Amino acid sequence: MAKRIFSIVLVLITIIIVVYFLLPLFVRTKLISPFFQGPDQTAKISLKIAPTFNLDISHAKTVSSLANIPRYLVYNNATNQVYYVKNADIRMAPASFTKLLSTEVSLDLVPMEYMITATKESVDKIPTILGLKEGEKLSVADLLRGAIATSANDAAQTLADGAAKAVGISQPEFVYYMNTKAQLLGLKNSHFVNSDGLDDQNQYSTLLDLSKLVNNVQINYPDILAAAKSDRQDIEKTADHGQYYLPNWNGLLGVYPGVTGLKIAYTEDAGYSTIVTAERDGYSMVAIVSGADSYLERDRAAADLLDAGFLAVGLPPVKVTTVELNKHYHVWGDLARQIQAELKTATASGN
Repeated sequence: MAKRIFSIVLVLITIIIVVYFLLPLFVRTKLISPFFQGPDQTAKISLKIAPTFNLDISHAKTVSSLANIPRYLVYNNATNQVYYVKNADIRMAPASFTKLLSTEVSLDLVPMEYMITATKESVDKIPTILGLKEGEKLSVADLLRGAIATSANDAAQTLADGAAKAVGISQPEFVYYMNTKAQLLGLKNSHFVNSDGLDDQNQYSTLLDLSKLVNNVQINYPDILAAAKSDRQDIEKTADHGQYYLPNWNGLLGVYPGVTGLKIAYTEDAGYSTIVTAERDGYSMVAIVSGADSYLERDRAAADLLDAGFLAVGLPPVKVTTVELNKHYHVWGDLARQIQAELKTATASGN
């Protein structure tokens, strides 16, 4: 009896040793699978990594008029100087800001002209969506615009799934490489569990981390920058797929002079959020807003932050008005209703 007890204890000790000492080694070498079976993509995702990017917040202030905004940041992209900041180091839901990372990894794996077939899983997403259908074939370039400009979850998921399949890896492996890329970029307070940004308690980031991701896009991914600038570069109907509208939901694009992008985001946990890049008179600014209560509050906050940033370098403020933004939203509303009606018709007819 004593021998049997001793044997059982010995087995338990062995299991504990394996779990606590050897398992971390397996995780680092990706041998914990069954999920990790595909060829190693580390070399590919490591090619486009910007130099260490750290913002200087030592002299940053808060903006009294933005008291209702939970988190914000505006900085000079050339000097890394932060002019105004609030809660930039607090973890938050990244929402569709996640798409900046998933599209980076996708472009690391496949070229822009590569054709991807939409699957039942990749199109079964909740809004915002394009309305892609299973079996349609679209180029990486088209899906990229859908994911970035329109922030469509079905476009982002189809792109990520298609890129993963092209190189022989699974979706869990793709997310693993997203996190690996994040670590290489120095995103120390971020973790991702999906490609499109839907809320998950294990998916989080900070504004300071997101600034590193933005910097990498600006340096290494001109195709993402081009997609972020695009507006109504719709996907035209072909034999491989239907027609899809690609509006750009960045509220300051075409309203605030010099705005070049970059990404809007919204989920219930994240609130209305945006990353806006702008250039004026040789100066480059980035404003990030997270947790606003509405489109209007989000865009007014971003415009005020850009004004504050440019004012800090001696340029006059633009002072975007609510009237200007509401005119922009009215155009959005008309298009959104048209898209929703067409999607409803297509669903009812089975097309």
